[in-house]
Amino acid sequence: MTTTAAILLAIAAVAATIDWWSVATDKLGVEFLAKPGVVICLIGVALAIEVDPGGATNVERGIVIAALGASLVGDVVLMTPDARFEAGLAAFLLAHLLYIAAFASHFEIGPGLVAAGLIVALGFGVIPQLLTAVQQHGRAITMAVAAYIVVVSAMGVVAAGTAVAVTAIGGALFVTSDALLGWGRFIGPAPGGRVLVHITYHLGQAGLVLWLAA
Repeated sequence: MTTTAAILLAIAAVAATIDWWSVATDKLGVEFLAKPGVVICLIGVALAIEVDPGGATNVERGIVIAALGASLVGDVVLMTPDARFEAGLAAFLLAHLLYIAAFASHFEIGPGLVAAGLIVALGFGVIPQLLTAVQQHGRAITMAVAAYIVVVSAMGVVAAGTAVAVTAIGGALFVTSDALLGWGRFIGPAPGGRVLVHITYHLGQAGLVLWLAA
């Protein structure tokens, strides 16, 4: 990793810590700056990382940056006072599809993939309860959430299939963040509340970006 990438990663870590504090203490003004700031710093990390021959290509780097860009849009949309959940969902759906596209050619079967498959299988045990709760909000949002669950699960499995530990963990944390967010929105208070959603989200995004340095 280049010095520039390491510095930007450290700044992202500081911004993430500030964001977690702002969420825990209900400092919305700080959150509105810190949360997108983390993703902007990670975009810088992705640009600054020196890709090794035989690893990620520059095209795949561009796809990862596009995924971060879609995530940034989702963050901003969901933080606005008149937040449209559907628009945020669409932005993050695109982000997950882009991550899948970036990792796809590096997918291989191994212990990490098996573990991810088992975790996803366990997760499907709570999906019926989530979808039952979502159905109260209409058929369209139910179908959208169901599609999102499939795509985010696939992203987690493909991330694990890269055989890069930090990326496998990042994918799992991103899936966890989305699961906690969905639970909190449609069912009831999720463990850890919004703070844990943000922590798993930021660590997950960092893990996926650091795939470029593997």
